[in-house]
Amino acid sequence: MAEREPSAAGAYYPAQKEQIEKQLEKLFGGIPKQEKSKCVVAPHAGYDYSGKTAAYSFKALQESKTFVILSPNHTGLGSPVSVSNATQWKTPLGSVQVDVKFREKLLAKLEIEADDLAHIGEHSIELQIPFLQKMFKGFKILPITIMEQRFEELEKIGNALAELEGSFSIIASGDFTHQEPIEIARKKDHEAIKKIELLEAKGFHQKVISENLSICGVSPITALIQYCKKTGFKKGKLLHYDTSATETGDKESVVGYAAIGFY
Repeated sequence: MAEREPSAAGAYYPAQKEQIEKQLEKLFGGIPKQEKSKCVVAPHAGYDYSGKTAAYSFKALQESKTFVILSPNHTGLGSPVSVSNATQWKTPLGSVQVDVKFREKLLAKLEIEADDLAHIGEHSIELQIPFLQKMFKGFKILPITIMEQRFEELEKIGNALAELEGSFSIIASGDFTHQEPIEIARKKDHEAIKKIELLEAKGFHQKVISENLSICGVSPITALIQYCKKTGFKKGKLLHYDTSATETGDKESVVGYAAIGFY
């Protein structure tokens, strides 16, 4: 695949350039200056629902030559770890180059081959890119979709990224509790977020699996925590938390969203 075409435009976010630019301007409006971080967790619901929380993540994100974007696998297609084989990804704001050299180094570390099947209809990476296009110029990306799997496999991904040299930042795409009453969702999410803030990669992963939490993004977030532990980060910090109730008014069945930076 030479260029990955957008699959979520017109559904999760606007399909027209002018509409995206207007919505992004609104989403970033009023967000105070954030302490910069090389690594963040950002949500991937529709912009109307989680866009404001995502803006907190990207407001804190440190500028880099390359942004590695880790996402969950919603479709069940492709390899357990699917590194995009495209040379560029397109959104209505334009095309972004994939860092091919960095990709080859990571594939060699993980001893896998690139795989685009998981990326064809996956929205959770695509939704991050317009935020990057709003904030930065002249960057490249490396899109990686990860299925739910054993902690040891996610640990390998975090360790492999930690062993690679170069100027890159990492975004882990994830939404938190799904379809629970707002107070229950908040309680579950903040307990899980505490594990993230303490950089407890295995503890976070075990909590999600053992308690059957409906966090969509356990794999990318776990891999990111492991990377942060290996590279000397001291803590995670919750930058913003919200639920879908802010947009829908429905507090009986919400989805939780968190912006988290690492320092």
